[in-house]
Amino acid sequence: MNNRTRLILAVLIIMGAVGFLIFFGMQQGVGQILTIEEALQKKYDINISFIQMEGQINYDTVIYEPNKPLITFDITDEKNNITVIFKDVKPDNFDSGYPIIVEGRFLEDDRFLADKLLVKCPSKYEEVTEAGGET
Repeated sequence: MNNRTRLILAVLIIMGAVGFLIFFGMQQGVGQILTIEEALQKKYDINISFIQMEGQINYDTVIYEPNKPLITFDITDEKNNITVIFKDVKPDNFDSGYPIIVEGRFLEDDRFLADKLLVKCPSKYEEVTEAGGET
């Protein structure tokens, strides 16, 4: 093989490896958005890398340990409860009463380990008319 052929072959191998890593990374990063009931039914499905679900926080169950930081709480859809563990600081608007979206995976003891917490805040999404008033 001459140098040009080796160079082309090396570039093709590198491009293939980069393409594989991008594809594999996107597959790992794509989860399913489920209701709490659906999440409970599919919690041990090995084809789901992470789950995203929405629910209301049961504030009677909140335990916050800021020195670790660690927060545990239950979310509910009025029929089902799931205990969530989040190993980070409590979001500023956590106590706002708005629905919360958790992303993560189930542990073997049926608790949910959240990698990310998102508190929905409707005021950020209010539509504003041209005159500057809210609709």
